[in-house]
Amino acid sequence: MQVIVTEGRLSFGDRRVLEGVDATFNNARVTALVGPSGSGKSTLLAVMAGYQRLDSGNVSFVNDDGEFTAPDPALVAWVPQGANALGTRTALDNVMIAPLAEGRGLAASHAIAERALTDVGLLSRANAGARVLSGGELQRVSFARALATSKPLIFADEPSASLDAANTYVLAELLIGLRSRATIIVATHDPILINAAEAVVSLRSEHTNAA
Repeated sequence: MQVIVTEGRLSFGDRRVLEGVDATFNNARVTALVGPSGSGKSTLLAVMAGYQRLDSGNVSFVNDDGEFTAPDPALVAWVPQGANALGTRTALDNVMIAPLAEGRGLAASHAIAERALTDVGLLSRANAGARVLSGGELQRVSFARALATSKPLIFADEPSASLDAANTYVLAELLIGLRSRATIIVATHDPILINAAEAVVSLRSEHTNAA
């Protein structure tokens, strides 16, 4: 699924957060959304997910048939900054939450979660409690939960913020490996993730363009 932003503008009070944003995020690619702190990266992610409305401009989702639709949070799997795992539950339990929330049965959710953990290289840690997982493992659990939804869009907000360089390289390789499963947009200022991305959208200037 493709995401297109046209002339996006948004202010909070007297503060202009987004100014004339034009960007295209192509299907089945990893795109880094970059810019300094306060440039509007997280805000643009929220706008594209349908959680925040623009003052003016437009955001469209384009499916494989070329049909344009409005942003829909139901099509977006959100990976937040930092771990958001339930500490008293296992890695498998934390991933199973996603398909269970979508109405899948227990057996189906278990199978889906195991596949997602396999995809992120964590099946061997499926029964480990979240409290004993490393920061890098917890971030991979977050991506496994996103994969377990089977949603066509994955938005990640500063996913390497709490990771060291070694784990960030692991995350970068993971993202590239997952690009055939979803369109992945990563808000980041981490050079490792930026270099790994197949496209970059910068919010450093007033008019934003994809590269």
